[in-house]
Amino acid sequence: MKDNSPSFFEGISFQLAKIGIILAFVVSFVISSLQVYIDYKAQSRELEQLIDHVVEVATPPAARAVHTLDNDLALEVVNGLLTYQFIDEVVVKDERGNILAEVRREHSHEDVSWLSTVVAGEDFTYASQLKVPGYGLQGAGEIIFRVDKSLALASFYRRSEVNLLVGILRNFLFVVLLFIAFYFILTKPLVRLSQEINSIDPDQPGVRRLTPLKAHRRDELGTVISSSNQLLDVVELSLAKRRAVELALRKSEEHLRQIVDSLPVLIGARNIEGYYLFANKALADTLGYTPEQMRNVHVRQLLKDSVLDVDTILANDLRVIRDAEEVDVIEESFVGADGSQLYLQTHMMPLDYYDEKVSLVVSVDVTERKNAQAKMEYMAHHDALTGLPNRLQLVERLEHEAKRAQRHGYYGAVLFIDLDKFKNINDSLGHPVGDRMLQEVSRRLQSSVREEDLVARLSGDEFVVVLTVLDQNIDTAALKAGEISEKIRSLICVPYLHEDMELRVTCSVGVVIYPDKNNSVHELLRYADTAMYQVKETGRDAIEFFNEEMAHKVSRQLVLEGDLHRALEDRQFALHYQPKIDVVTGNVVGAEALLRWHHPEKGNVSPLEFIPVLETSGLILQVGHWVIEQACSDLESWIDRGLWREGMRLSVNISPRQFRRDRFADDVIQTLDKYHLPFDVLDMEVTEGIVIQQVDETIATMTRLQAHGVSFSLDDFGTGYSSISYLKRLPVATLKIDKSFIRDIIVDHSDRVLVETIITMGRLLELEIVAEGVEQLEQLDILRDYGCHCYQGFYFSPAVGKDRFESFLADKA
Repeated sequence: MKDNSPSFFEGISFQLAKIGIILAFVVSFVISSLQVYIDYKAQSRELEQLIDHVVEVATPPAARAVHTLDNDLALEVVNGLLTYQFIDEVVVKDERGNILAEVRREHSHEDVSWLSTVVAGEDFTYASQLKVPGYGLQGAGEIIFRVDKSLALASFYRRSEVNLLVGILRNFLFVVLLFIAFYFILTKPLVRLSQEINSIDPDQPGVRRLTPLKAHRRDELGTVISSSNQLLDVVELSLAKRRAVELALRKSEEHLRQIVDSLPVLIGARNIEGYYLFANKALADTLGYTPEQMRNVHVRQLLKDSVLDVDTILANDLRVIRDAEEVDVIEESFVGADGSQLYLQTHMMPLDYYDEKVSLVVSVDVTERKNAQAKMEYMAHHDALTGLPNRLQLVERLEHEAKRAQRHGYYGAVLFIDLDKFKNINDSLGHPVGDRMLQEVSRRLQSSVREEDLVARLSGDEFVVVLTVLDQNIDTAALKAGEISEKIRSLICVPYLHEDMELRVTCSVGVVIYPDKNNSVHELLRYADTAMYQVKETGRDAIEFFNEEMAHKVSRQLVLEGDLHRALEDRQFALHYQPKIDVVTGNVVGAEALLRWHHPEKGNVSPLEFIPVLETSGLILQVGHWVIEQACSDLESWIDRGLWREGMRLSVNISPRQFRRDRFADDVIQTLDKYHLPFDVLDMEVTEGIVIQQVDETIATMTRLQAHGVSFSLDDFGTGYSSISYLKRLPVATLKIDKSFIRDIIVDHSDRVLVETIITMGRLLELEIVAEGVEQLEQLDILRDYGCHCYQGFYFSPAVGKDRFESFLADKA
């Protein structure tokens, strides 16, 4: 550190000595002068008393000399006065002013003290009247003498000079001693203190300490040194804390910078001139720079290849910085350094950055979200498997095409396409194979129509083709629609190759021409669907145009659906029971509960007419639950009255839709608990279609219900898939032979062989066999010979009401 120690003449000792000397001389002079003055006054009074005494002694002889005019006496008086050294001149005068005697003495003033000149000044003269009796108040003469005051006070002056000199020497010596004392007591420690202070390292003030004074002085300087050392400790501690805080701040800044750099957002700060003052790593990487390279570079240079309108960015910065506004840019296009197209959502806000206000720009990359939104929008309007438009886009497009056709006077067509027995492929080969086939079908459909036409997938194996601008003549339009439909049917029939197999599938096509009678889009789709189902009913693999008869059929179905809703609300449904009869004994061993509907106006409605409507409308869920509830209620009543014997079981038909419902098993178990039914009195009849769909889930549901005393019958066995592998896995207790095999068993050898085979197989699997539709004794005899356990049919009784069935039970009780 630079030595800032003062020179000797700048030191405090010299300054104190200089001030002390001046003060000492001034004070000494003032005090000595005052003392001289006081002594002078005292000596002057003594001199005056002496002169008065001299006058008093000399006046009588002088008066005689004047009175007698005795010059000699007068001269004697004068000479007598001159014996006093301080009297220079004596004159005796008579009353007329005549000098009787006069003597003057010359003195040398070389030895006269300088002090007498300063204090006494010039000589002074004394005069005294000579009084002689007889002269009255007027004197007879006077005696005059001049006094040399310097001689009169010579001893006083010498003594005063000595006192002054002694005082000056004394004070000078005192100042010197005081200087020495100051030097050793104050100046020298201060010099050392100054040097030690100068030698202290400002960055490490606690390393060196100030040296304490000897003898551990407790005066002000010692206190200063002690306090300074304490201050150094405090400063060192404060510096240590400050360094710790600065280190923490640096670490915090570094961590904050790391956090900012690791954020998946683009952050930058620009000043009002458009220069970047700060940029995080994400922004720098996006622009192909480093954060240091971006600093103090203008936005025009940095973003010239990234954005189209830099002026708008600068204008927004101006609004943010000058007007303290916050600006949001919902979406802006941005090109990265690698040429990638990005979309940013930006928020700009004012920020005090060191000594200036800047625009803090925070941009979030919403490219993935935008792409996801686009993908979601695409998925909302397209089928995930085939990429074809889905129902939503189909409805929007068809509505647009129908209005356009109406406006321009031409016709188009809607083709509703359903693959025939496609479910067999899914069930036998698995869904992956089925999915690939659906993708191939979609490609064939697209290749069979024009670009302006629309191919959509509704669900599963259902497709819709919208043909636009066919012709302005409806017949010609229908002809073209038929030709395209036949082309589609032929293409779909072409075998599909899967590994070493050729898979074949046909399709049923329903066609409706639009616009027609201002039908809505949903009506057009329903009409096409109705025409397609007409093909299904007549044998599949064909094309059918929607006609008036179909419209009436659809209308009747809608009316019937509304009536069924009211039937459920008004309790128009009832259960009829068809007895199950033991083939050997002829006893009633159970019954099948069958749903019947008595319409208040139409009377009894055939189950063949209303059951399909219940299925398609979804009412089968509510009605099916009611059937189970009612059957359990009747069972409870019959058991309580002793009509239902042990070993008898009541069968209830379960629809596929009802069985697949998530809460089906829970609802059945809850109903069983409600009516406190004994174990193994309720039987559920399921079709083979239910069994082969989702076999594992089906087995789980059946096993759970079986644990609660519910048995299962496989209804209409032999008309479906009849897979023996399913029979081995399923918890089925009964096989029911469909009445189509029983009807011609008397005359048809094939039917007899099939029935015998089913019965034999069932008995080997320890299953109970029930034959349906037995109407003749000959049929019963054959079944008895084959070993069938039970039968039901008109031979014994059709399905009857509750009261009539109770009579059967009472007769056999």
